[in-house]
Amino acid sequence: MDPKEDQAGKVFLSWEAHEYFHHEKGTDWYWWTGLAAIILLGFAIYQKSFLFGVLVLVGWFTVVLYAVRPPRTLKFSLTERGVLVERTLYSWQSLKSFWIFYNPPLHKDLSLESKKALVPFIKIPLGQTEPDKVREIVIKFLPEIEQEESLIDNLSHLARF
Repeated sequence: MDPKEDQAGKVFLSWEAHEYFHHEKGTDWYWWTGLAAIILLGFAIYQKSFLFGVLVLVGWFTVVLYAVRPPRTLKFSLTERGVLVERTLYSWQSLKSFWIFYNPPLHKDLSLESKKALVPFIKIPLGQTEPDKVREIVIKFLPEIEQEESLIDNLSHLARF
């Protein structure tokens, strides 16, 4: 048994899921991404902003790298001490609330609101796990408060990223 799992206490529910929903991207997607990068790069040149141009290139390169990379399969567990993601434990005391985003097949996510300012929300994919089972366990430790998806989440869904 993993020492971190042992520190997490009794495991109520475990599952494996991809770290994110992978959209298949056709050549059109890459052309549109490249066009957007060229337009932004042209704007950076027009503004004579070297730093913005570098940021556009690095951003474009990063987006394309993540687009072609297949998602890893991660192990998730709900335990008596918190939520275990691989070897990282998010204790119940460090979390404020939860909400389950359910829009199959695109995404079934457990969203945890953290008390930490730098990481306000932790999204955990549910994979094939039933959301009702997850809710039954998590509601014993955290209040269920409806959350709205962030602008970044909405834009990434729109861009099929």
